[in-house]
Amino acid sequence: MNALSTWKLEDLPPDQAPVALAIAVLVGLLYAFLGYRLLKFFIGFTGFLIAGAVATLLAGWLSAGHMIAMAACGLLGGLCGAMALFFLYKTGIFAIGFLGAFLAAFSLLQGRPETWIPWAIIGLALAGGLLALFLERAAMTLATAAIGSWLVTNAALLLFLQSNSAALWNEKLTAQQQSWTLIALWGLVACLGAGVQFFGGPGSGNDEEE
Repeated sequence: MNALSTWKLEDLPPDQAPVALAIAVLVGLLYAFLGYRLLKFFIGFTGFLIAGAVATLLAGWLSAGHMIAMAACGLLGGLCGAMALFFLYKTGIFAIGFLGAFLAAFSLLQGRPETWIPWAIIGLALAGGLLALFLERAAMTLATAAIGSWLVTNAALLLFLQSNSAALWNEKLTAQQQSWTLIALWGLVACLGAGVQFFGGPGSGNDEEE
């Protein structure tokens, strides 16, 4: 478990970390701007991410952080999660709504000292998942825009922090200013993504119940 708890992005070979982050930015852009048009794909992909992450953490705990075991279990768990959500359509809708609301609430409320904050985040996430079941297109558009923009802004920030200009981020901005800057960028990308999805043309025919 020690290897898992101490692993950092910097542990990747220098030529692999930027590639992984660039892929995350690309996936985030697809989520944010094409989320509802590619809803079935993203339902499966969300299942892959959630189940894969859980399987990876569980494997890391059981194998004391053995990377090969974690990778294998993460891949297998992700495939199972993708298939589960793909065939259980409404469960996938709930999962994306839950994840989108969770990331939005977490981005806005993180760092606050109140003890009720974790419960508020979970409550808002559950509300987002339930709302998605009744207002599918609107909720899915907003949720995928929120998820995609979170991936884009965080991966882009990590890419920036690996550059020679990273010192400016820490020198010119306080921790609170960094947090609000990231939130503002996340909100901007989310609004752009949602706007493109809402007004960029008709949906992809995912409104029908399966």
